[in-house]
Amino acid sequence: MLGGEQVVEEIRDAAEEESQNQAVIQDENSEVLKGDGNSTVEEKGGVRHGAFTAMGLHFSVIKMVQSFILWVGHEEASMNTISTALSLPSRPPSSSRILGTQEWTTLLAQKLAGKTKHQVFIFADELEPDEVPMCEKIVFQKLNQSPALFLTTS
Repeated sequence: MLGGEQVVEEIRDAAEEESQNQAVIQDENSEVLKGDGNSTVEEKGGVRHGAFTAMGLHFSVIKMVQSFILWVGHEEASMNTISTALSLPSRPPSSSRILGTQEWTTLLAQKLAGKTKHQVFIFADELEPDEVPMCEKIVFQKLNQSPALFLTTS
């Protein structure tokens, strides 16, 4: 697994590359993603990075073996809040907020870990309370439409 500083550097590098290499895709099966679903996917050093935008929010995913990092925010990736969750056999996923005050990230990490059976890290910008349900809906729609963006099979 990547060290904390290396992960932050990967996210910053990916955000810079994202702004230079935007590719537009149409997510026709999704009302929320329809219209502004800019998306990119790149692989660098065995780590796959994907990014997309929807409803004024930016999402970045760094996919690793049996885990992924999801960054959510209004602008470029940063580390204001970090939460993690781990899927456990025959028990609800265990989750914890590591840094910051955004409690919704812990719940989202727990839901994603339960659904994907992957360890999930969420880095998040401060969102308004009314943006949180929309954010969750967007993430789960994207996960259902493009599982390879988030998940590994091994």
